[in-house]
Amino acid sequence: MAKPPSTGRVRLKDVATAAGVSPITVSRAFSSPHQLHPQTCQHVLEVAHAMGYLARPRQPSEPFVSTRRRVIGVLNPQLDNPFFHELTCLIGRLGETRHMDVLTMDSCNSPEQEKAAIDRLIACGVDGIILTFIASGTREQTACLERLARAGIAVVLLDREIEGPHHGGVYIDNLDCGYQAGCWMRRQPVERLLILSGPPDSRVTIGRVSGIREALAGSAISLEVHYGDFSMAPTERFLNERLGQLPLPDALIGINNQITLGILSAYRQARLPLPEHAGGPRLFCIDGITHAELLGMEISSIRHDLATMATQAMDLIEDALQSGSRRGTRQVVRGHLHLPSDAEQALP
Repeated sequence: MAKPPSTGRVRLKDVATAAGVSPITVSRAFSSPHQLHPQTCQHVLEVAHAMGYLARPRQPSEPFVSTRRRVIGVLNPQLDNPFFHELTCLIGRLGETRHMDVLTMDSCNSPEQEKAAIDRLIACGVDGIILTFIASGTREQTACLERLARAGIAVVLLDREIEGPHHGGVYIDNLDCGYQAGCWMRRQPVERLLILSGPPDSRVTIGRVSGIREALAGSAISLEVHYGDFSMAPTERFLNERLGQLPLPDALIGINNQITLGILSAYRQARLPLPEHAGGPRLFCIDGITHAELLGMEISSIRHDLATMATQAMDLIEDALQSGSRRGTRQVVRGHLHLPSDAEQALP
């Protein structure tokens, strides 16, 4: 049976070499076992256990003793969203510099897949998880946090705040994001503003819409709010109907980047002038659309310091593993206003 290397640190590539497979196969055995032949998956997991790469979950009363390379799970709700994709990439790079292996999983905005992913991470014996739950807090999510606590796994929340035991969290200042968006819109020559938002019970929705309302209080702008979903397709479906009704809005705010992409797609399908084009409505995007300026899209937005968010999340995980206590803090990161002129000024 394979043995750990003489250094005592077992890495993912060490398991791959011992098992006679590629590193990506080892990663898939942990994160996407359904993509492998059952015998291959079983072989990889047996080798990993024998080498000490996977250990039993640490109990809450036990101090963390580093006898191997730490394993951190990252679970987010939508990996094809550039916001979460970039955050995950940044965490992965930080993991390498801090001698941690990072296992990435995607819940695909599905409560069932979210629960299954957490089950797999527990089974893998990860030391900690950086966790972004799907949009709305539920009793099931609180129960997941309690189960992770019983397993002795350190949990740091990222972007979505949920009640339950954890070791701190890193969140966006959603109220301020909405307030900045509302202040920008108030300065524009608009009369009818449509906000395309997420679920009404989401803390992200509540914070951002409340900030917009606060900024527009006392203005002459009429406000229409649609509560939907944080993804692109539902926004398209709603606007496909709404754009057939008069009066049309002369300004829109997409509460996140996926919603804003849905706005642009719906206007294109309706053969109406695109937002921020001649004859089209004003448009503001909270979260920003990555590299939109390279495609000729001049969209004012709120952008976030993702590098700071990733660093703070990793700092909280490391502190939790070293201390074994729940002294994690609540870190809040403020978004910054990005205007098309900013991109122009940055060009040589």
